[in-house]
Amino acid sequence: MSIEIGSRFSRWRARAAGSLIAFGALVPAYGETAADSIALELNDASANAKACRLSFVIANGQSAAIDDMALELVLFDKDGRVDRFVVVRSGKVPAGKDRVRQFDIPETGCADIGRVLLNDVKECAGAGLTPPLCSDRIKASSRTAIGFEN
Repeated sequence: MSIEIGSRFSRWRARAAGSLIAFGALVPAYGETAADSIALELNDASANAKACRLSFVIANGQSAAIDDMALELVLFDKDGRVDRFVVVRSGKVPAGKDRVRQFDIPETGCADIGRVLLNDVKECAGAGLTPPLCSDRIKASSRTAIGFEN
């Protein structure tokens, strides 16, 4: 009988340990919160004369304001070939706030852009912010037919 109790206890202990491990994977590391993120969404792509105007929503989920970011984007055509590199600037984005920024890509039709890659964060200015830290915190998404990833 003691063997059966022991094996029940062992099974319970194994289940409890598994639950704690699974829960631990959901909890951010010490000093880091889920709110320490920068959401960068490609919200719209529309024709503007001989350019494609890309509209981005930047949601600063950090406790620090972003004074400015320089983002290197790579535009791919519909066949997956690199079309061009562009560097765009975010300007100031207050802590906990959203900002919309628009960038015209000259001599480009929106239908010709297959996807956009956030290739690098060249600069990220703000209290305690660095390019690698900002790069790690950015989550890219798209509401358009053009893919956007980092």
